[in-house]
Amino acid sequence: MLLRVTTLLTGATGFLGSRLLLGLLTTRGRHVTVLGRGAASELRFRVLTTLENLAGGGIGARARSRLRCVSGDVTRPWLGLAPAVYGRLAREAEAIWHCAGDIALTGERERLFRANVHGTERILELAESAPPDCRLVHMSTVAVAGGRRRGVVAEENLTDVFGFETHYDESKYRAETLVRDWARRLGRSVVVLRPSIVASDAAHREGMPGHPLRVLGDMIDAIARNGAPGIPPAVSRRRGGPELRLRLRVPADAEFNIVPDGYATEAMLRIGHDAATEDLGRGVRTFHVVHPEETAMRLIVEAVEARHPGLRLDCVGDLPDPTPAERFVVDHLPGFLSYCHHRRTYGRGSAAEWTSGLPDPAPVDRGYLARAMGFTGAAPTPGTG
Repeated sequence: MLLRVTTLLTGATGFLGSRLLLGLLTTRGRHVTVLGRGAASELRFRVLTTLENLAGGGIGARARSRLRCVSGDVTRPWLGLAPAVYGRLAREAEAIWHCAGDIALTGERERLFRANVHGTERILELAESAPPDCRLVHMSTVAVAGGRRRGVVAEENLTDVFGFETHYDESKYRAETLVRDWARRLGRSVVVLRPSIVASDAAHREGMPGHPLRVLGDMIDAIARNGAPGIPPAVSRRRGGPELRLRLRVPADAEFNIVPDGYATEAMLRIGHDAATEDLGRGVRTFHVVHPEETAMRLIVEAVEARHPGLRLDCVGDLPDPTPAERFVVDHLPGFLSYCHHRRTYGRGSAAEWTSGLPDPAPVDRGYLARAMGFTGAAPTPGTG
């Protein structure tokens, strides 16, 4: 049986992976083999449903014909595949895009390391069996900078001297370290992509993968709808109840790097597919896929307060004698609140060079944040979800 040259993609049902898959199949016209959990037929149904929602309709018969789905698990030996299937995937691969991972900021260490570290180990084993010119594209994150709070993080920087804010940060750092060591040992070609917070302001459809801002918005709406310790349901505030004031131990001038999904996806494809196909060379090249402008925390605060009248969020330097409501927020948003203290920025010289001609994304304003967090309809009321 003749081999079919293909791009192997993990994480195709995730927020970023699904967008990259759509681009590889359509604008780049590649044959793509998706590796994911569940029976192959069920996996293909989930993947195609996601792609059709992203594309606003069908993706076309030709693109569908270039998609193959294989049931597997990146955390298992041999990816959970029979040896013959495993060997065939390795021989066919012209590129491997490893996007699968666990992005839970509050996840347990063992769970995060199983998905992000051990899963990467299994993919590196497969890549080692692939042809020498097979390039690896590894999805990392700017969070590998860990607890570093100031300065400019260069694209080639990778260190653990600052410690880590969350187990997620550390797991992604360990995974990237594995990738670098592997490429150095074998003299192989690797592209490492480090996105910041990737978000979308498109209307969210049920069953579609979410992104961090949408998760944050859903959590805020759920708390407002149902109440929490020290937080009455939103309806009581709208009926003339007292204003609810929540202090957040967050610098008033806190900023985040938030990059729109359309820009991030196209930048990644230009780097990991277009430019890498022409002139990658040996070794590891790392790219920050980030917005050139930071987004002020005050815009997020304004969007939340506009969504929920009667709620006031105050950013304070210290939080003495927290109320039950304030303790609840601290307990449920530890990663988010930790990141608020970062004043670091990210160098993007290599990314800008390899995406020459791609216009920078527009600044992220309050309207974009409101849409990204799902704050476009009426504020939720108790008992509606």
